[in-house]
Amino acid sequence: MADQGDRQRQAAILIADVAGYSALVETGESATVAAVRDLAVRVMAPVAQEFSGQLVKMLGDGFLLEFPNSVQAVKAALEISRKAADLSGRPLPLRMGIHAGNVIAAGDDRYGNCVNVASRLESLAAPGEICVSGTVQQQTRGRVSAAFDDLGLQCVRNISEPVRVFRVIRNSPPAADAEGPSPEITVAVLPFTEKPAGQAGAATLAEVLTEDITIGLSRFRDLRVVSRTAAQRFSGSTASPSLTAAELGVRYLVEGSVRQLAGKLRITITLADGNGGHSLWSGSYDRQDPFDFGQQDVLSGQLTQTLAVQFQTIAKRKSATPAASGSAPEPRALVLQAKAVMLDTRSALHQCRELYQQACDADPGYAPALSGLALTYLVEWMSGWCQSPEQTLERAFPLLRHAALIDPLDSVPQRRLAVMHLCRGEFILAEDHFQRALMLNPNDTDTMAFRGLSFVYQGRPEAALSELEQATVRNPFHPTYFHWFRGLALYMCREYQPGIAELNKAVGMHPGFPAPHWHLAACHAQLGDRPAAARECGRILGMEPAFSAARVGRTLPFVRLEDLEHYCSGLRRAGLPG
Repeated sequence: MADQGDRQRQAAILIADVAGYSALVETGESATVAAVRDLAVRVMAPVAQEFSGQLVKMLGDGFLLEFPNSVQAVKAALEISRKAADLSGRPLPLRMGIHAGNVIAAGDDRYGNCVNVASRLESLAAPGEICVSGTVQQQTRGRVSAAFDDLGLQCVRNISEPVRVFRVIRNSPPAADAEGPSPEITVAVLPFTEKPAGQAGAATLAEVLTEDITIGLSRFRDLRVVSRTAAQRFSGSTASPSLTAAELGVRYLVEGSVRQLAGKLRITITLADGNGGHSLWSGSYDRQDPFDFGQQDVLSGQLTQTLAVQFQTIAKRKSATPAASGSAPEPRALVLQAKAVMLDTRSALHQCRELYQQACDADPGYAPALSGLALTYLVEWMSGWCQSPEQTLERAFPLLRHAALIDPLDSVPQRRLAVMHLCRGEFILAEDHFQRALMLNPNDTDTMAFRGLSFVYQGRPEAALSELEQATVRNPFHPTYFHWFRGLALYMCREYQPGIAELNKAVGMHPGFPAPHWHLAACHAQLGDRPAAARECGRILGMEPAFSAARVGRTLPFVRLEDLEHYCSGLRRAGLPG
């Protein structure tokens, strides 16, 4: 309760703290304390004053600043971030959260829901990031030199209603062309147009697709997407792609149109390189008119995932040839190189692991490197290449837990934590992490596919096929393992011939990966095709001479004993050692 001396007013509250403060203190307490005080005196207080605000209080490694409005608060946060990085001595990575509303001023402190929300937003920010509420984003868009990355609705502790969270991104010109792997991919989704103009159905769908694709792409943490508001300025513009990209501070542009035809709508989409203006990919989709909300959601997800795959391909292509330089590659470059390695053989797995390990050694706090290193252990478990399945998963767990703590808004560590728990047969924990991953990125079809695999092991192969079908529809350029997950689900449904068709696709694309061969041998055996089963047995034993159905049976986390026996009996009938 506020007393009579307290004053209530409208303000914007900025909460900041030093990320990893405890660890910094452990390595040098006096130096860290001095650096934090220096930050308060040389950066926080003068920047607050410059933007008509004030540093209200400092508590340990935390700061509370008050500003008259959201615009001043966001501008101050950007300036604080820039100046803090330029301070000499120890680097102090800051996390900041901003919310605007009613604030209770009581002496040298501030209270109220506005302060609480700002504090929760600060806790959601990764080191070096600024997170703001939807209120702040609405009040500042178009009025600050920054873009906003929509992170969706987030449930935050002690706040009854979910909060719409945005990450602030400073706009900067794109690099002319990378001399090595690009640190990130920057993109703008320009407003889709309707043809001919004035068609209500086409105009509505154009607006929906623009918004959904912008939000969907922003969920992928390795992409930097400018806000829809910033891109809106170029609606109907005749400016060249290179000029538009330079104005928006991005490298790539997504453009699209919705054309009203007789009884149908035709949606076209193009991905262009802003440097040269040339098209990198384009697609065309016909849908019946009228177009219902369910169809809109499916199409938006499909377009978003297709674009994400194109960007991943671009990143891998740039990473294929490391930069020619005398200095050691940066962690981000090493991670991009590791992502370009196809994990279909033991040697490729070890090469990828070495790259991720180098990135972790160079920066132990770089979440994508930690998560990537953990991935190599998960792949090792799923391929049967590991000596001890339990120890392999134990190596993955702390890496993923650390990555998730560093970047709680990234869906990838959550997905891989789900897979790790799935491998252990901990299905309740796995489902919890699957749901977290899908909340953070509803367009992450990899999460949907692994969730389908979880259903297989739980004895629900029909549900698995449904989940995998949704993932495939959303991602036409899906990874190979979609096929062998589907093949295993079909095997458990006793649909052996369709299973063989799916598994042949996986084996044809990556013949060196063992798991699809196991499923394929079992399918042929159950159909009584001994020559085909024997052929697969030879390939399996050629890759792994010590293979046995018993070892696989001790590893795979089938819930029902009859499902495990059905699978292992197929391996034994194929002629593999029991």
